[in-house]
Amino acid sequence: MTNAMNKSSRLRRVLIASANPLFRDGLQKLYIQQWSKSAELVGVTSSVDETMAALDELKPDLVIVDHDDKSINRDDFLDRFVKSQSSIKVVLVSLNEAGQVVVYDRRQMSPEQAEE
Repeated sequence: MTNAMNKSSRLRRVLIASANPLFRDGLQKLYIQQWSKSAELVGVTSSVDETMAALDELKPDLVIVDHDDKSINRDDFLDRFVKSQSSIKVVLVSLNEAGQVVVYDRRQMSPEQAEE
């Protein structure tokens, strides 16, 4: 099997970061029920420190961050994440801010694209 085929056929590794046990468990169950054939839940964390350590240790492809600005402060997480220069995709959600989901996908772009 070629490297490209092996990489595309492997399960996507997902990490869930949420200090809210009910939300964290709900996301965990949703992944198991809906995406277990295409995604592997590699861990759950409940603080910025745990999450940053898990990013290094577990090497997920995607991290879903439920920021509550107490246990998982969005600005603290993003500051540390950006400094790490990780290529992991991030989805930021908040139970306190209904309707707002931010997807962070580190990529390079031209100055014109950045202005848009």
